Amino acid sequence: MQMISYWKNWQKIYEDDGLVLIIGWYDHKNKENGGDKALGVHWGDDYPQSRGVLSPCVIPSATRNAMLSGLLHQAVTNNQTKQVESILEAIRFFNE
Repeated sequence: MQMISYWKNWQKIYEDDGLVLIIGWYDHKNKENGGDKALGVHWGDDYPQSRGVLSPCVIPSATRNAMLSGLLHQAVTNNQTKQVESILEAIRFFNE
């Protein structure tokens, strides 16, 4: 599935039973000079779509921070070192 062009330099940071979180630059309608750092969510290659193109939803910053904090706690608690590093990478991305 093709990703909508509004998402620039995105990468997957988390996946759980079809739910996928990505980080990258979101440039709504390609009118914001490269966009802003954003956390996005989609479900596999299926939803949400716009005219057959995968179109991840942007998560608001307060919710984004709570989600990343919770996911980091879960990964540390479950000793999932690869997941810890992925979540820390996302947190660093938003703090730079």
